[in-house]
Amino acid sequence: MNQPIEAVETVPAARRARGEGRVYQRKRIWWIQCYRNGRRFRESSHSEREDVARKLLRRRLGEVAAGIVAPAGSARIIYENLRDALLADYAANRRKWLRHDKEGKLYIIGVSHLDDFFSGWRALTITTDLVRTFIRKRQERGAANGTINRELALLRRMFRLALQDNKLRDIPHFPMLKEAAPRKGFLEHADYQKLRQELPEYLRPVLAMAYYAGMRLEEILGLRWSNVDLASAEIRLDPGTTKNDEPRTIPLVGELLEMLRVECARSPRSEFVFVHAGQRIGSFYKAWKSATKRAGLPGLLFHDLRRTGLRNLVRAGVPERVAMAISGHKTRAVFERYNIVSGRDLKDAAAKLEAYLARENGHNLGTIAPSGSRGVGTEVEKVQ
Repeated sequence: MNQPIEAVETVPAARRARGEGRVYQRKRIWWIQCYRNGRRFRESSHSEREDVARKLLRRRLGEVAAGIVAPAGSARIIYENLRDALLADYAANRRKWLRHDKEGKLYIIGVSHLDDFFSGWRALTITTDLVRTFIRKRQERGAANGTINRELALLRRMFRLALQDNKLRDIPHFPMLKEAAPRKGFLEHADYQKLRQELPEYLRPVLAMAYYAGMRLEEILGLRWSNVDLASAEIRLDPGTTKNDEPRTIPLVGELLEMLRVECARSPRSEFVFVHAGQRIGSFYKAWKSATKRAGLPGLLFHDLRRTGLRNLVRAGVPERVAMAISGHKTRAVFERYNIVSGRDLKDAAAKLEAYLARENGHNLGTIAPSGSRGVGTEVEKVQ
């Protein structure tokens, strides 16, 4: 006999209190929804985990409760909007990193990796955690910490521009990485002479200019005769032609001055100082690599000549302020990265110290030859 079915009372689910917000899924991604100033606000958590969406919802509700409301329209701002604002800023200020591709489209050196990772992301969802994920991905692909820092600096600049334009309320923290120690490549004069002999003749004046004047490669190759005064023995770089856009005067001496006079006589109608076959010299990477290898200097970078030129100025006793004016370093921090002490500098310092002690105390510590001896260290006086 069938038993009667008892009626079961159903209790309606409790409704969410107004202002609590909610989380929901779109396909596999969790989204949040809440209200700001009476207007519905939705935002993707960019995660397949519900707990991540709830954490984001709590943060947004806390901001609403504290009266911290993002500027109108900030939720719709995406990475591409930030990047375009940076491009406009670089174009307006004629930044050096701004380039044109083959199609004439503007781009900024170093932005391509940011594009690959952050394209499509809303600005409000680019958090410090996401930035750390970007760092990890770049490191996994072998990018150097210095390269990653330059890219992070560009992203940080994008956010700061949005903050200045009142498009965002705040910006995330950008953790910067510890960079490798400054490169210590130098070129001693004997090695300079070897390399000079191995280079093609048309590149020897370029080498001399970097070695004696410490100029950057772009400054050298772009140098015009209108900037060279052979009578006054100086080069005057115009504003906008240097890396920091400031004018600079570089004195010419000895071999460098004579080489420029020869170049002037050889190509009197040329616009540019350094030419080959009537054309301005461009890239010479292969010639440089082959010459450094034959000279026994594999791995030497052209930029090491700039470091060498700066060190030679300091060794010659030129005051650091004057050396910075000649080399074009605006800050002492960057100047110190180039003014690296070499092994020879340390030995010279030790010799000067021992000579001083010998004069003061009447004896030496073992490397200064006593009076009347023929060789250094042939007879060492005992320390009393």
